Amino acid sequence: MAVTEFGAPIPGNSLTTHKPGDRPWERPPEMSAVEDTLKFYVERIGKKDVVDDLIVALEAGIPLNPLVKTIYTSGVMNGRHSLDIGLIVAPALTEYIAAIAKSYEVDFKFSAVDPKEEMDTKEKARISIMLDAAIEKGIEVGGEGDEGVRMLNEMAATLEEEMPTEQEEEELPDTEDEEEMMQEEQQVPDGGLMSREGM
Repeated sequence: MAVTEFGAPIPGNSLTTHKPGDRPWERPPEMSAVEDTLKFYVERIGKKDVVDDLIVALEAGIPLNPLVKTIYTSGVMNGRHSLDIGLIVAPALTEYIAAIAKSYEVDFKFSAVDPKEEMDTKEKARISIMLDAAIEKGIEVGGEGDEGVRMLNEMAATLEEEMPTEQEEEELPDTEDEEEMMQEEQQVPDGGLMSREGM
């Protein structure tokens, strides 16, 4: 059966299906001051029901940074405040929730990306480039049969085995997609912090 393009939405359709101002984020935000927005979140997050939901989310393995991003993005989408205010209060919210998690003795991580592992991969890539340059220079000076060149080739081969291939890198899940999937899988009961109508 032939695929027709006539059933697809018209380009720009999303800009004309609603009147300007119908959506919460198209109207002026309820809060325009950083202090008011931070106070709003601190009071909301400090409620026992919300804390319980947050602890469940952190124990399930959701990293703290994407959790905070979800909180302030939800506030933007619901017209509570602008995006720039959300970005400004995010570090304070992160520290506040981290302090709560520590008081509950919950093990949590700030991000899904392991900075040490990322640094190791970059360092290996840098060393690999330097080894290749040294091998080329060694071949120019002593030829391919030079003992030092053979040793450098062995080192480069060992390092190459440890480095992920392009195919392996493509197969690795994107951290943002992984975080979104984790957030979709983790459903928190109604009335908590993650409920849409509450934010």
